[in-house]
Amino acid sequence: MSDDHKEELRTLVSNLGAGIRETHHRSAYDAAANICSGIFDTIPVDLHDVVHEAVMAGYAAALGDLEEGKLDDQVRERAEIIE
Repeated sequence: MSDDHKEELRTLVSNLGAGIRETHHRSAYDAAANICSGIFDTIPVDLHDVVHEAVMAGYAAALGDLEEGKLDDQVRERAEIIE
């Protein structure tokens, strides 16, 4: 892998993780590690950090949405279905 490509990947990883709030970091990290543990063998080693950070960013965004109440209606609807 060229140095330019490595730098692009480092920048991507940095940008993906930039929006993760400190309060969500540990939960997002643990969730990403759990999810990624099953797929790391199937992707190139050079992409491990990118995939891990992308999963972390998505998980942290979902936590933020939950905290802000953006998913309240969906949660209520699903709870009604279960009852």
